[in-house]
Amino acid sequence: MIKKINIIKNVNNPKSIHGMFPYRGKMSAIDANNILQKLKISNKIILDPFCGSGTLLIEASKYNKEVIGIDSNPVAYILCKAKINIQSLDYEITNFEKIKKKIKEIKISSIPKSILENFHKKTANEIVSYAKYFNEMSDYNKGCFMGAVALSARGCNHYKWTSNIVGKKIKPFRYISFEKNFRNKISKHYFPSKKNIKIINMDSRILTKKIKKNSIDLIISSPPYFDALDYTSYHNKFIIDLLGLKKENIKKNLIQKLDTYKKSMIKVFNEIDYVTKKNAKIIFIVGDKKNKDGNILKGNNFFTSIAPFKKFSIIERNYSNTSSQVIDKINKTKRKEQIIIWEKK
Repeated sequence: MIKKINIIKNVNNPKSIHGMFPYRGKMSAIDANNILQKLKISNKIILDPFCGSGTLLIEASKYNKEVIGIDSNPVAYILCKAKINIQSLDYEITNFEKIKKKIKEIKISSIPKSILENFHKKTANEIVSYAKYFNEMSDYNKGCFMGAVALSARGCNHYKWTSNIVGKKIKPFRYISFEKNFRNKISKHYFPSKKNIKIINMDSRILTKKIKKNSIDLIISSPPYFDALDYTSYHNKFIIDLLGLKKENIKKNLIQKLDTYKKSMIKVFNEIDYVTKKNAKIIFIVGDKKNKDGNILKGNNFFTSIAPFKKFSIIERNYSNTSSQVIDKINKTKRKEQIIIWEKK
């Protein structure tokens, strides 16, 4: 189809809607846009069955008729809604100000352990005080609240953590005004998206419960890492604890267990086959995996071996300026990323 996808040297874009919260494993919006344009994906009904924080949804909506995102992680679902359901800036600021007036500091004993152990006590108090009114926040402000938690975590640890990795605790913790971070997030990431996006909180192994047969023109997704990346850890864990969600219950519904990964992905492929139209394209952006024996298992070999679609092309590229590249340097590996394009007949 095409011979090359450009390697993006800088994939960071913190002033976009995508810089709202560092969802674990999220794709760069600049990279997503690059792929969509190079593959000439436009005027389609698109489904992303593993939409995560919604990067592909937002970028694909700029060029296509309708975009549908699926994810079973409630943190991803809340974040996607935050990026999609945006009101006027005056409305969002007013919503924040109304909650600000209700805030009262609460006792330290009512603060989740993960918050107490990673934040300055005063910052932790502010965070939990606002969390008490989470259900009164607009969808957009819920996402900004989440982002302010992550930003404050970095600040309390003297900005020694990267934007997407929770590192070693740096004590004594530094006080950071959560309220200020929250308010700044509202203005900084205000980039309303198009209204042709639908997000569903469900398991992709049962797509057919919500998506009609032969209704989708194109699937494009970056599926869960098949080295079982934990999507309930790092900054996601702070949000899970603050909202009183049960990490164990969330993990039960995620495709992230090594021993059942292959079986789960076969189920997803069967569902994709049912909901896609004849001649539909299915595009997966995948990576290599380092096995325990030190050998590299190529992502495209794994996924093409289990997919029901036999006609495909592959575009391969090196990781560039990503956390994966950093891990490769540490492990002395040279993993690559592949874009697999299947054609359904």
